[in-house]
Amino acid sequence: MGPTTDMRLRMRCLFLACFLSFPLADTLPAQTSDAATGSQGEASKGNDNPAKQKDIAAFTKDMQHLPGFVDMHVDKKTDRVYLQLSRFGEELLYATAQASGLGSNPIGLDRGSLGPQHVIEFRRAGQKVLVMAKNLRFRALSDNARERLAVAESFAPSVIGSLPVKAETGGAVLVDATAFFIRDATNAARKLGGSGSSYKVDKERSALWLARTKAFPDNSEVEVLLTFTSSKPNREVGRTANSQAVSLRQHHSFIRLPDANYKPRAFDPRIGFSGPQFQDYAAPIGESMHRHLIARHRLEKKDPEQPLSEPIKPIVYYIDPGTPEPVRSALKEGAMWWAEAFAAAGFRDAFQVEILPEDADPMDVRYNMIHWVHRRTRGWSYGASIRDPRTGEIIKGNVLLGSLRVRQDHMKFIGLQAPYSENGACAAAMSPSAGYLMPGDDELAQKVALMRIRQLAAHEVGHTLGLSHNFAASTYGRESVMDYPAPLVGIVGGKLDFSNAYDVGIGEYDKWAIVYGYTQLHEGADEAAELDRIVRVGLRKGFTFLTDQDARSAATGHPRASLWDNGDDPLAQLELELRVRAIGLRKFGIDALRPGATLATLEDTLVPLYLHHRFQLEAAIKLIGGVDFRHAVKGDGQLPIAPIPEQQQRRALAMVLGTLKPEFLQLDPRIVKRIPPKPPGHPSTSERFPRSTGQLLDPLAMASIAADMTMAGLLNAERAARLENRGDGQGVSFVTVLYELVRTVFPDKRAPNSELLRLQRAVQVVLVDRLIDLAGNTSAPANVRGLAEEYLAHIARTNTERALSDLEVLPHAHFMALARRISAFLERRDREPARAPKLKSPPGSPIGSEK
Repeated sequence: MGPTTDMRLRMRCLFLACFLSFPLADTLPAQTSDAATGSQGEASKGNDNPAKQKDIAAFTKDMQHLPGFVDMHVDKKTDRVYLQLSRFGEELLYATAQASGLGSNPIGLDRGSLGPQHVIEFRRAGQKVLVMAKNLRFRALSDNARERLAVAESFAPSVIGSLPVKAETGGAVLVDATAFFIRDATNAARKLGGSGSSYKVDKERSALWLARTKAFPDNSEVEVLLTFTSSKPNREVGRTANSQAVSLRQHHSFIRLPDANYKPRAFDPRIGFSGPQFQDYAAPIGESMHRHLIARHRLEKKDPEQPLSEPIKPIVYYIDPGTPEPVRSALKEGAMWWAEAFAAAGFRDAFQVEILPEDADPMDVRYNMIHWVHRRTRGWSYGASIRDPRTGEIIKGNVLLGSLRVRQDHMKFIGLQAPYSENGACAAAMSPSAGYLMPGDDELAQKVALMRIRQLAAHEVGHTLGLSHNFAASTYGRESVMDYPAPLVGIVGGKLDFSNAYDVGIGEYDKWAIVYGYTQLHEGADEAAELDRIVRVGLRKGFTFLTDQDARSAATGHPRASLWDNGDDPLAQLELELRVRAIGLRKFGIDALRPGATLATLEDTLVPLYLHHRFQLEAAIKLIGGVDFRHAVKGDGQLPIAPIPEQQQRRALAMVLGTLKPEFLQLDPRIVKRIPPKPPGHPSTSERFPRSTGQLLDPLAMASIAADMTMAGLLNAERAARLENRGDGQGVSFVTVLYELVRTVFPDKRAPNSELLRLQRAVQVVLVDRLIDLAGNTSAPANVRGLAEEYLAHIARTNTERALSDLEVLPHAHFMALARRISAFLERRDREPARAPKLKSPPGSPIGSEK
């Protein structure tokens, strides 16, 4: 069972009764009426006080007045902005964002991306007003003001700004906020600088951006142009901008906090929501102090008595008008899938998607936005939100969709399909208005790529509705758009079938999650019991929730928690993906190029095809030393943990080792002969294979990279520890993995021809490197490092024996070189022997920070 009914009711009452007035005011002495009128005692008196010389009206008579939630006055002559303040000690939300972007995935700083958010209050202190940010990570959900004060005074708040007073009238003061806004509010300088450079704001080259400085009844918006300069610029910045002077716009929002009618909802670990977490120091002894609320929009029925009712106010998302067709229509269709989930929660027409009106500002917090973001290289898309950190109520959903994703998906399917005719003829043309490919020989690739963009839109919007990733959903029928979907390519009559590549519509898990998060319970209902009932309905249907912590790391071992995988049987799906890869490689050639394309660009489509198996391979490896577990709650009937059967682990090991064999890694010489070096003017990209052969494609490097993906999973230190330290005596041991791995990579029989022999040797070098890494990994358990050393010693001995028995120059040199490298490591562990630079794999997931 989840939290008790009494606890849930207590939490709700305390949130509504006292938490929304959580004291920061308690942390400083109460202000007197003298302070409210600007009288600060003897120290503030005298003719040298500028605030006494003019009232607000006189001071601002030549300025532009922007009345709103926080009144603003703009002096265009001096490029300064003033705030008119009177409600001191009143809480409001302050949010920041990146209004314009750098266009760089490695650095970030995307157009429309959100920055830090704080609950703040303005506090008068003589001839200045402090901007104080509350520390909401530690609270006391209590109706005892002194108990709340004890917690507030125990954990420090932050003064994030000091605004000089310039004029005052009655209880209102006018403060100069120019310096508060013309500063690096989103920490862009740190991102621009990276590890070896530094940037700072040049205020002489920074200014207010008045076109997006506006005020409304519930929010006031200020935008600024900041120029970041550096005497030691970051080379990565120079890929998209002038690295010595980078001008970016940042946005500031003052937002009225929601009223107390919103009812926070508790998080349940069996269903995936994000939301604020904090320590409650008023929790009874014996009860957890940790509190976790879900993030969600406020949604209320017009008629609470009806099972299906229109909302008082629907949730409306707006698409960036800069999104071109046919992507724009695909985004709208995919985002609108959520309407079905809200209907399941009892709301009719509660979720809507529209194009942002021409006169609307996408940075205005009143608009839930789907931004179309451009970058130099493909990257992640993101779903975030501005929300009330006290309760988790979402105020603005904010989606960033990277524009290059659809192009990458299109290219991936071109590689699999090779749809163009032998002479390169193609009926495709370029759309003069949008620049996007129009139907032609690649019509199927475009169709599948747009299927993916619909799913992506639904996924990122799901984050802004409060949902977190669920990487288990692909294993029970693709029942959530909150998973990362791999294209499900079938084989029919020996040909690839793309008809079911991506699912259409919202999944049953998604409906279940929205029902949990958004169902409006009847007045007086036992909320804890009702929510637990909803959860149990999903559990009976077999819904499992596993998220980033269970799936992303190479060390994770849940066979149902993987990224970009398919199916409930990782091995059956891997077998299918290997067959798909083989068919694609057999067909691959000039038919994958459109008219006028250089032959060198064949490599761009070859990369995802050659590594087509990479993500399903990761899922299969998780069976080895893996554990099937659930985020179970006491009394819910779920089996919390179960090891993977030994036979299944052995099958997985055998199939995974097959990806290290030279026959699998071999690239058809026909393909190698088709791909020349890149011509002059051909753009460089990290999407291609690294090479040790100069300009020419390097099949050995490709094989080494693919082999390293397999070995990195099998020889992961944490996986090895699980295999070696199992206390039940069941399953595959790490010794078994090492034995089979060495036996596969160093077979008794030499490869049948010189090309396969070169591939075999390349894989052997990769294995030795990985074993040295493991043996030298001080974070690995001693027994794991010891086994790695033991097998290194075994390889050194056997290679020395092979070198002595095979006096041909090349085999002899190869075996002796490996033996010497191993011996050097074992004899001098404090200094790793020289090794070739590790080849970096072309990116599979989007480039940049994970999401």
